[in-house]
Amino acid sequence: MLYSYFFLLFVTIGTMNLVITTETYLPFVAGVSTSTDNIARFMARAGHQTTVVSPNPVMKGEITALANLTITHTPSFPDPFFTGKSFSPFPMPFRTLQNVLNHIDLIHIQEPGAIGYTAMYIAKRRNIPVVGALHFTPEQIFRILFFPKIPLFITLIKRYIRWFYNKCDGIMIPTETFAAFLRESGVTKPIIVVSNGVDTKDFVPSKNRLVQRDLFKLPKDKILFFFLGRLDFDKHADTIIRALPKTDKKVHLIIAGEGKEEQNFRNLAKTLGVFDRITWLGYLNHEQMKDVYQSVDCFVLMSPYEVQSIVTLQAIACGLPVLACKEGALPELCHDGKNGFTIATDDDATLAEKMNIIASDEKLREKMGKESRNISLPHDRETALARLLEFYKKIVDAKSSSL
Repeated sequence: MLYSYFFLLFVTIGTMNLVITTETYLPFVAGVSTSTDNIARFMARAGHQTTVVSPNPVMKGEITALANLTITHTPSFPDPFFTGKSFSPFPMPFRTLQNVLNHIDLIHIQEPGAIGYTAMYIAKRRNIPVVGALHFTPEQIFRILFFPKIPLFITLIKRYIRWFYNKCDGIMIPTETFAAFLRESGVTKPIIVVSNGVDTKDFVPSKNRLVQRDLFKLPKDKILFFFLGRLDFDKHADTIIRALPKTDKKVHLIIAGEGKEEQNFRNLAKTLGVFDRITWLGYLNHEQMKDVYQSVDCFVLMSPYEVQSIVTLQAIACGLPVLACKEGALPELCHDGKNGFTIATDDDATLAEKMNIIASDEKLREKMGKESRNISLPHDRETALARLLEFYKKIVDAKSSSL
C-alpha cells in the first residue's frame, strides 16, 4: 500500500480538529452513513480530533466508541421518505453547529442539505476551510420525492450544486464520472477523486461458497444472485424481481436490506409467482454481510443513481461477478463483458438474459470473479483515505496562506 495507518500516525503534518457534517449517519444504514463513518474513524485513528455532526437518530443502535471521535446530534424529525432515517431541517442545526465550529481546522460537508448548508454559512463567517463531497444525483431527488423530472427543477438543482460546491475550498468525489458531472455543471474549485474504498483484507473471495451457505440455510443446488441495499424505489430492486420469472429455474435470488418498499416488493414477487425463488434476509450486520457475499455466485444492483456504490465495492472485493445498471458510476466498477455485464435500469428482459448466461457457465463466473477482485484492489480504503488526508492538509495550508 502507498500508506499504512501506522505511517500516518507519525508523519509530520500535525494533528487537526476536523468536523464532518452529514444528513445521513448510523445507525441508519446507507452508503453515505458508511462513507462518513469510514472517514471519521480513519481520521481519528490517525490522531486527528474528529467530530461527526448528524441528525439525532430515530433508530436504536449503538455506535462503537473510538478515541478522538465525537458524535454530536442536531434536533431532528423522522424522515417521511425513508424508514428509520431522521432529518434536521433548517434552522434546527444552527445552534449545535455554532457551538461545535469553534477552533476547527477544517469542515468536511458530506451532503449539501440543511446541516451542510448551515455549516457552510458559519464556516464562511469564521474563515474555516471547507471540503465538500457529493453523494447524490439530481435525478435521485425526483425519484425519492416522487416528483416528475421537470426540466426547470433539474436546472434549479444543478444551479444549487454549482453555487454550493463553488463555495467550498476543495471537493472530494468518489468517481471520475461525477467529477466530470461537477465540472460540466460549472464547478471550478479543486476536485480530488477519492474512492469510498473497501477493506480488501476484510472483504475477500470465498474459499468454499457451499459451506458458507449453511450459515443462512441457502440452497446449495442453485446459482445465487444477491441484492443488498435499501428497499426503496431509488434502488430499483423491482427490476431484479421482474427478471426472475424469465430466468432458468436454477437461478435463486437473495435480497437483504430494509425499506419502505419491502412489502410492495414481496407482493410483486407473489404476483409474478417467484416468491419461493427469493430468500429475504432483512438487515445484515457487518459479519453477516461478509458471510453472504462469500455464499453467493453473483451480485446485482440496478440503481441508476450510484455516485459510487459501497456494496458493489464490497462485492467485487469478495471476487463476485456483477450485474449492474449502466447509468451513474457503476460502470467504473462493473466493466461490461469483463467482470460482469451492465444493463439499462428497467430492462428486466436483458437482465434475465445475463443472469442466465452467468448461471450456466461456472468458468465464466470464476473468470469474472477474479477480474472483480483485481478491479477492487486500487480501491483499498486505507490507501484512498490517506489521499484524502493529504488533500485536507493542502486545503488547510492554502487557506492559511491566503489569510
